[in-house]
Amino acid sequence: MAQQPKVRKFAGDLRFYEIGTGADRIPLIPDPDDKFGNKPLEQSSLTFGYEAGDTTEVKSKRRDDRYGQIIHRDANPGTTNVTVGALEVPVGFLARMLYGSAVTTTVAEGVEADQSLTIHSKDAPVDLGHRFVLAVPAPVVKKGSATLEKDVDYTIDNRQGLLIPKAGGEIAHGDVLTLSYSYDGYLETAINGGAVPNKSFMILGDVQDRIGGDEGLLRIPQVDLTVDGDVDWFSDEPIQLTLTGPAVFRSEESALYTFKVYEQKVG
Repeated sequence: MAQQPKVRKFAGDLRFYEIGTGADRIPLIPDPDDKFGNKPLEQSSLTFGYEAGDTTEVKSKRRDDRYGQIIHRDANPGTTNVTVGALEVPVGFLARMLYGSAVTTTVAEGVEADQSLTIHSKDAPVDLGHRFVLAVPAPVVKKGSATLEKDVDYTIDNRQGLLIPKAGGEIAHGDVLTLSYSYDGYLETAINGGAVPNKSFMILGDVQDRIGGDEGLLRIPQVDLTVDGDVDWFSDEPIQLTLTGPAVFRSEESALYTFKVYEQKVG
């Protein structure tokens, strides 16, 4: 029986794991309902590129026709680059858009009693340090022993957790206030800019040939990804990212990356 041509059309679930300290591998999109505990990224493309390494050539200096001809050539290994087109922007990639580092924290509901707050400038909102400040019980703001009046001396953006001094109020530059308030629980991701623009990820690909039905397993132990090009935060279209970077050989691995294609035998 003649064998069908191996025309390929791949689809795949790509799962990203941020490389942490030591052996830590942190799921990019944690999902307890996923079989790996890490939801696949919605992506549109995966490409591999190769940049050749430098070459060394030795040329003959003989007097005859061999003069200037290459008698030895040696090529250094090149660099393999991986590029991913992302259709969604999980927190780990959002940090890449800002060229910063992200820390996600679960904040339980709580109470601040007599919190000290320095007003460096009365002309700008001041961060209280918590989001979702509760209106009931009402926050209490004091300057020394005097209780300040809301909407006269200050207002509070409860959702953002900002104290806003009012023009003409009792708050001045350099004042140290005392605050008491309650806040609801929330999940916060803080992205600090100015960090190294790239981040190291492990990629695990559960791949299928949509034409021939072959199964495939792609494993890239480490790729250092950064955003390729500028991103318009206020684009009319949903944000799509292109992330690219070199694959990095890890000492505990036997290969830079591996891709295995397999099909189950019948009978």
